[in-house]
Amino acid sequence: MENRGDYDPSSPTFRLENSPFYLMAHADFKYHEDMDKVLHKHGVSKPIYRVMTVLREHQPASIGAIAEAALTKRSTISRIIDRMIEQGLVTTEPNPEDNRITEVTLTATGQQTLRKLTPIVGRQFTRAMDGVSNRDIAHLLRTLQKISANLSKLPIE
Repeated sequence: MENRGDYDPSSPTFRLENSPFYLMAHADFKYHEDMDKVLHKHGVSKPIYRVMTVLREHQPASIGAIAEAALTKRSTISRIIDRMIEQGLVTTEPNPEDNRITEVTLTATGQQTLRKLTPIVGRQFTRAMDGVSNRDIAHLLRTLQKISANLSKLPIE
C-alpha cells in the first residue's frame, strides 16, 4: 500500500485491517491474553509481573517511578504493591532522604519468582516474533519510539 489514506481513519479508503493502531492493539491483546493464562498458572497476575520487570531493571524504585515505567496509575500500583507484600514478593521502606517517598525492592522470593517466569515469558516473545528478523524488530522499535514521541506532544485539541 502506497496511499497513506489507506491507513488514515479519516480517509474513505481506510479499512480497519490496515490500521496500525488496531493491529498494535490486536497483537498486544493476544500477547497479554496468553500471558495472563500462563502467569495465572504460576500464581502471578500480569500487573504483578509488570512491576517485577520494572524492579528487575531499577531497584529500589519509588511507587511513582514504578507507575511511570509500568504505564499504570500510582493508586493502582500502590494496590499491586500491597498484594505483592502479602505474597512476599517485595518489601517497602521510606526513602532515607524523603520519608514521603516509598521505595520498593524485590525480596529473594520475588527474585526467584521472576527468574522462574522470565524463560516462560521469553518463549512467548519467541513465539510472537517467529519469522520476524532482528532487523525488522529493530525497525519496529524505532517506529514505535517515533510514534510514542509524536503522541507525547501536545494533544490535538
